[in-house]
Amino acid sequence: MDLASVRKARPRDYAIRFAFGAVISVVAALITKGAGARLGGAFLAFPAILPASLTLIQEKDGSRDADRDAVGSVLGGVALVIFAAVAQEIFGKIPAPAVLACCLAAWLAGAFLLYWFLAAVHPDACDKNQD
Repeated sequence: MDLASVRKARPRDYAIRFAFGAVISVVAALITKGAGARLGGAFLAFPAILPASLTLIQEKDGSRDADRDAVGSVLGGVALVIFAAVAQEIFGKIPAPAVLACCLAAWLAGAFLLYWFLAAVHPDACDKNQD
């Protein structure tokens, strides 16, 4: 985590992130109104600032870094699906704090296993020192 980069960010960068987040949230709300909460909820899971962040990363650090961040976001999203699947299966069967602990463990395990698999299959996708 680089806190110095937070101070270097321009107001324009924050405005772009805010605008992307707002547009994606409005689109998710419209989908929810039109198609129902189940489909709309799936769109609310979309990281609202991801497109803006990837655009800014590409401008500042290049396409390769933006690609890596996009891959990481996909892996994290798949791990969230694992989190949700575990939650759906065990909610109501055990106490809520235990459900949260199990879901967190499933998310962490899923994220790390997916990253490990990607690193084993495609090492270039995970090696920041490759550039």
